Amino acid sequence: MQPIRRYDLDAAILFSDILVIAEALNVEVTMPGGVGIQVPNPIKDPADLAERIPDASAMTPDFVADRLGHVIESVKLIKAKMAEEGMTQPLIGFSAAPWTLLFYMVGGSSKKNNDIGVQWLRDHPNDSRRLLHVLTNVIIEYMTAQVESGANMLQLFEAMGMMIDEKNFDEFAMPCLRAIATELKKRFPDVPLMVFSRGASFANEALSKLGYDVVTIDGTVDRSIAREVVGGRTGLQGNYDPKELIEDEEGTKTTDTVRETAKQLLEDLGPQRLIANLGEGLGGKESPELVRAFVDAIHEESEAMIKATSST
Repeated sequence: MQPIRRYDLDAAILFSDILVIAEALNVEVTMPGGVGIQVPNPIKDPADLAERIPDASAMTPDFVADRLGHVIESVKLIKAKMAEEGMTQPLIGFSAAPWTLLFYMVGGSSKKNNDIGVQWLRDHPNDSRRLLHVLTNVIIEYMTAQVESGANMLQLFEAMGMMIDEKNFDEFAMPCLRAIATELKKRFPDVPLMVFSRGASFANEALSKLGYDVVTIDGTVDRSIAREVVGGRTGLQGNYDPKELIEDEEGTKTTDTVRETAKQLLEDLGPQRLIANLGEGLGGKESPELVRAFVDAIHEESEAMIKATSST
């Protein structure tokens, strides 16, 4: 609720950690502070996987209600609070994608063992597929429950795309992303789906062909070809640099520079079929004043551009 109370944003988003699903599947997650996410007892081997992780057939609505009900209740509370405060913005639901979850569940951390996820795919391909199948099923039911509880849009977040090569992404991650899009579109044809393959922009063209409505782009994506890559099949979300929102001692970042860089984003990507957003998340050092300047500049500059186009 805090961001939409503070800024004139066009949507709210469920704030939920990416690893709530890992916890639901009997993999402990800790956040001791200062060292990132920790998984103190990751899945060691196929025998450990078989012992600890339920079968894909167990990933039912009842499983989600039992293990992830606290998140689903949060969706209902957010929607109720928004209505109470007279807010009519859509609420974006959220989930991590299968590869990202596997990466943490077998690796234990984002700051070490960076190759262990891909090593699992190589050493245990069939067991990796089993785990990814479980994750795909639970994500579908988890996101379904979010829609049924009031979410108006859905964002699937492949946060660890930079930790997998293109060949393995295509073989292991892409089928999961396809299955999720296919089933959710079958269940909710009018609910927009967004997908973000962070650090794996090589996948954006293929993702645009799977049924998603929006492909989110990170800061590495060349804006000059971003539209060409998705070919008009999807809209885009991204990819403003959050460093533009951090004040420095030299005073080089101001509301004026934010307006200019926000306008450049709109000129590069076009103001239509675009969700203007950051290429990475806010890190905590950003100036609230500059964040507000970004939001206001996007609204004002995009409106001016659209009016200018429609009048010519």
